[in-house]
Parts: sequence; structure tokens; C-alpha cells
Amino acid sequence: ILQKVLGKEMKQAAKAEDFESAARIREQIKNLEYITSPYKSPKEYLENPNLLEDIRQNEAKSLYELLKPHFKYLKYLSRIECYDVSHLSGVNAASSMVTFVNGESEKTFYRHFRIYANNSQDDYLMLKETLTRRLKHFTDWGKPDLFIIDGGKGQVSSARMVLTECGIHIPVIGLAKRLEEIIVPKMHLDGVGFTVFRLPAGNPALSLLQRIRDEAHRFARGYYRVLHRKT
Repeated sequence: ILQKVLGKEMKQAAKAEDFESAARIREQIKNLEYITSPYKSPKEYLENPNLLEDIRQNEAKSLYELLKPHFKYLKYLSRIECYDVSHLSGVNAASSMVTFVNGESEKTFYRHFRIYANNSQDDYLMLKETLTRRLKHFTDWGKPDLFIIDGGKGQVSSARMVLTECGIHIPVIGLAKRLEEIIVPKMHLDGVGFTVFRLPAGNPALSLLQRIRDEAHRFARGYYRVLHRKT
């Protein structure tokens, strides 16, 4: 009941464009989901030593089945990259790339990007710069099966534009913080539209996306703080 009440309050705050309150309520919901999430007892791990691996495989399978109808070039999601941009009014702008392999973070593939756009406050421009630089490293860094963008329709459109211009056929989606919506681009005769998913809390696909997105945000903020201290 409490979770439903908080959900309504979050939607009302977002509708009123009080995004700070909406974000605070979303964190309360996430904390509530954490303490009420199913508990895995040590006995379960003793009975199935591969329990964590099975959970991760289930998450990847769930996300794959969700996205498969929407992407012609979608492969099984072994490697996923997520991007986040962090700055304060365009100053000390930085972005992060985190990589998950088989549902687990692979820190050897993490990358930071210092944004060179002159004190720009344009998140879309910063994202384009990040992806343009990243796409030059398929040979030495490898290629993902899916790009995730921390953001909504505008960020996904910017990312998709970069991939299209470079002739790269790798699916890209977004995870919008405000309502935890999954943003999937789709083609229309009059341009690009979007399919938006709102999955229930605890859904394996959503859990995987949230874990990756939160790690990208943490990594980006860490580098931003380093640049800020140097300044």
C-alpha cells in the first residue's frame, strides 16, 4: 500500500514538474523495494551454487525478450554498455562508460571521458561527443550488444543519430530516472518515435537496467568530483 501511495505522489510531482521531489520519492520507493525484496537464504546458495549466475541469466533473458521485437540487429545480451553525463552548469563536464558482461560489472572496460565542449550545458551535445569518441575504439575496446543511455527520449535520439551517421547497427535504449521508464526508439514513416515501458518493481529486466544505470551514474560522478577538486 505504501509503495502505491509513494508511486502516486511521484507521478503527481513529475506532472507538476517538481522533479526534485519526484527523484526523492523515487529513492524512497527504491529503498522500500530493497528492504522488501525476496531474501535469498544461505541454504539456497548451498543447494544451488550457481544461484547468482542463474539470476543474472534470467535478467538478461528477460531484457532480451522485452527488446527483441523492437530491434532487427539485437543479439543475445552478453555485453552491455551504459553512458551517463555529469556536470554542474556545463563546468567540469565528464561522462562515463560502464560495461557489464553476463550481468556483472567488468571494470577493465570502464572508461571516463572528459568533455571538451566549451562549458556547454547541452547534455545531448556532450553525449554525442562521448559516443563519437567511443565508436573509434571498437577494435581495441570491443563491441557491445546493447547501448544504454541514462536519460529519456532526447538522449536516446542523440545517441541513435550518432550510431546512424557512423553506420553502426547496435541497439540503443534509454532509462529515464524520473519514472524509471525504458525508452525504445522505433521507426515511423514520418521519422523516429518511441515505445515506452514501465515495468513493475522487481522485474528482472528492470533490475538489470537499474543496476547498470546506477553504476554508470556513480562512475561519472566520481570523475566529475576529481575534475572539480582540480579546478
